[in-house]
Amino acid sequence: MTMKLITAAKFCEGVNAIYKEQPTYRIGGDGSDGTCDCIGMPKGALKRAGVDVTGMSGTNYAARHTIKNLQKIKKVEQLRIGDMVLKVRDANDPDIPLPDKYRKGGNDYSSQWSETNFSHIGTVTGINPLEITHMTSPTAKKDTKIGKWVYFGQLPWVEDTGAEETVKGEWARVWAESGSTVKMRAKPSATCRTWWAVPVGSEVILTDPGEKWSGITWAGRSGYMMSKFLRTGDSRYRVTITGLDEKTATEIVNKYGGMITAE
Repeated sequence: MTMKLITAAKFCEGVNAIYKEQPTYRIGGDGSDGTCDCIGMPKGALKRAGVDVTGMSGTNYAARHTIKNLQKIKKVEQLRIGDMVLKVRDANDPDIPLPDKYRKGGNDYSSQWSETNFSHIGTVTGINPLEITHMTSPTAKKDTKIGKWVYFGQLPWVEDTGAEETVKGEWARVWAESGSTVKMRAKPSATCRTWWAVPVGSEVILTDPGEKWSGITWAGRSGYMMSKFLRTGDSRYRVTITGLDEKTATEIVNKYGGMITAE
């Protein structure tokens, strides 16, 4: 039987969808009922993409038997969109001890990993800037630094397409008459407190266009921006301004970087 493969972009789309729903932490949850645990987030994302996941019952099991090319993180540049990252704890940590079956003499002991206690798992959903999405208590969160993430590797169901990832959608450009940035929010709401500042003139991928809010992808992140700040089809907005001195022309170009050019 051939294993179904999905793109890293599709996988991250599912991870981000679960994140946006902000499920409650529950062991065994996969985001389908408003609850989720750390391994349940990637499992739930795969499930939403139509992948039947079996044999990934926990982080320690996934690290030893499921994740490919598992190795220590030496630098951020090693990471790619869709990679899994893992944290470790002492095998005898009273909060999250290593199960006996993974200890020496246990039925699932691995000489390669000895008694390494893989305690938490997350997904790389953004690069430059870095974004690691993971499920913890009380709900899902995103990290922007490596911090205590120690290992990384890939899931066998996610296509190994390299560092560049193609996301389907129409290109659009961020536009605003005033201000140098526009907010991309985690949810389609002006009250959402999680947001990123996207420079005016930036090119984004329009994945879910809407009348008021549109889903977009920018710099490896997925979120929402008010549709009035997005423009498609550069030719519709090409204008020629004559009679400007060099200083004024330079200021305009810098303000709307990427949207206009000086000729």
